[in-house]
Amino acid sequence: MTEQQVLSPVLQISCKPVFIIFRNNIPRFSPWLRHLSTAGRAAQELLDLGFSEEQAEKIQSLIPRKGDLQQRLSCVRELLLIGMNNEKMLKMLEASPEIFKLSSKEIRGRAETLRSLGLGEGSLQVSLSRCPSILSMSRTQVLAAVQRLKHRCKFSTQQVSKILHTTPETLTHDPKYLEEVFQYVYFRMGGKQKDMLASGLFLTSLNEVKVRHQFLERLGLFLPPDRKGQCPASNPKMKDIFKPSEKDFLEGVAQSSPEEFHTFRKIVQREELEAVEESEDDGENSSFSSDDEEDDTDQEEYDSDEDSNNDNPDQKRPK
Repeated sequence: MTEQQVLSPVLQISCKPVFIIFRNNIPRFSPWLRHLSTAGRAAQELLDLGFSEEQAEKIQSLIPRKGDLQQRLSCVRELLLIGMNNEKMLKMLEASPEIFKLSSKEIRGRAETLRSLGLGEGSLQVSLSRCPSILSMSRTQVLAAVQRLKHRCKFSTQQVSKILHTTPETLTHDPKYLEEVFQYVYFRMGGKQKDMLASGLFLTSLNEVKVRHQFLERLGLFLPPDRKGQCPASNPKMKDIFKPSEKDFLEGVAQSSPEEFHTFRKIVQREELEAVEESEDDGENSSFSSDDEEDDTDQEEYDSDEDSNNDNPDQKRPK
């Protein structure tokens, strides 16, 4: 008997269980294998689009494992088509990964909306790099903010375009909030639209606007506008009030210490809290007074019924 004839039964017996074990485990590993295969194709496609290996790895790390990889890649391709370079796009996606949820059609449509508002080539890319989240806003949300700036805040079309180019974060605020900030600066400080543009007003919170303005006002460094809305030339410019950091504002404009400013901030907060409490109390008192008036009215009606019953003795009183 040859050596092959001796070993063949052993090989048949030993190979069969191994094959069965391997065959039974194929379904368990196949999704993982498919994921590796898809990820490899995605990495190669990113390299073909001009990304470096490091950039491709970062982009893939931002993509959820359970997400639609091809849909995410189409998002990347669309961003390239609207003029974003690889480096800026990577920063965009790192800052706002929710952009991956957008379809190619949505990205294209929102870019067209921003272009129609005056963001031409170059300006559009700068605005998206500065504030990627505006690409996540729907056309309705963008137009609502723009219409509020034009019609309620009286900014011209050219001024709105400049806002979108220099401070696109403005669009992310609620339109009512934009109007509230504008009205405070326009009526309380005599600010004009061009001054607001120069100061980057809408990058400053309304609370900070109030605190800085009122601090200067109580120091006698800022005088209120006259009846015509004109302010004295001695008032500091708005860009010097709102653009600088707190440190530069205190040193260059207010000429005060941080301790004084922080103490004043607490005073303003307490005054606002007291004003809110007083308005709530006034609301409760008005509701009580209205209830008293209703009680008086009911009493008058009851007295009137009593008098009519006395005038008509034949009429029976209710039990």
